Amino acid sequence: MRILHTSDLHLRTDTFERWEALELIVNKAKDNSVDVLVICGDLFDSKEDAIKSYERLRKIFSEAPFQTLILPGNHDETFYEDGLYLGNNVTIISSENNVFELSDARIIAVPFKKECSSSKETVKVIHEANTHTSHTKPNILLFHGELIAPFYESDDFGERGRYMPIDLNIFKSLNFQYILAGHFHTKLSILKTSDKFFIYSGSPVSITKKERGKRKVDLLEVGKEPEELEIESFYYEELEIRLGIFDEENPVDKFIEKLKSLNIPANCSPIFKVTGHFDGAKYNLSESELNSKLQVLAKNFNPKSEVEFLAKDLGRLSNNPIFEKILKKVGKINDEELDEEGKRQLIEIFINAMM
Repeated sequence: MRILHTSDLHLRTDTFERWEALELIVNKAKDNSVDVLVICGDLFDSKEDAIKSYERLRKIFSEAPFQTLILPGNHDETFYEDGLYLGNNVTIISSENNVFELSDARIIAVPFKKECSSSKETVKVIHEANTHTSHTKPNILLFHGELIAPFYESDDFGERGRYMPIDLNIFKSLNFQYILAGHFHTKLSILKTSDKFFIYSGSPVSITKKERGKRKVDLLEVGKEPEELEIESFYYEELEIRLGIFDEENPVDKFIEKLKSLNIPANCSPIFKVTGHFDGAKYNLSESELNSKLQVLAKNFNPKSEVEFLAKDLGRLSNNPIFEKILKKVGKINDEELDEEGKRQLIEIFINAMM
């Protein structure tokens, strides 16, 4: 039994790259001979977007040789109440239609419920789903909500707020071997606790600039560990360019050299993160002027690119006698030469204190 798992495409009428991502996912499912494609919530960005464009799904799914299960999410939950037809072999999950018996597994789904805004309410729903699990074959839970864990931040999810929050420890005592989830956007994330897997597929296409890096989907072969598959959908890529006061070249020239070394694929929108420090007085450049120049260079290199300018001008400190003495001393502690990273860290500490 092979299952392809994704979520959070947030389809809209004006987002070509998201529809393209859906077609890439369907083709990936075909190439990997999956039995079921599951979309764990927020297939559409809103009910209004769904009403305007859902007929396009019929064409995309019409020749699919697999079954597709669509779980309502917090963005599109009310759309599915109208019972509209989305295509052959496409099943919309509801509270009354949420148990699916497969040859090698049982799938139990929990449709998004906006009234479940606390952990207590969500736990009650999950425990109810557990009463439908099989004792003779693996059980898979489909879920759209917020996993409460210290390594997930609120900005990693589709939006801030309480959307069916649940603690990972709850699943330790339940009879689900796999939890396939949606609502977490940033990246595909696989958590293992004892013999259970909790998998967020992440958005398979960059919805905002928070979703950085190549996008992926989750391929699950029942009885095995989940597998990450890359898809060639649109994504943002963060590329850091660190300026340093020991740089011998103009920061503009350093940026140009970085651009020359890059080969950016057509489906990528680069975000150049410019960090570190430079001597504006030496190059007759203020922070604002340098930022403007880099923005123009980035756009000429790739119209989709952007610059996140975080660098600081040390021109105010460059003529400070204390600063000059510190720079002469930095690099040697107990007469031992520091590496470049050690120098950088010492300078960072000093600069932050001075500024």
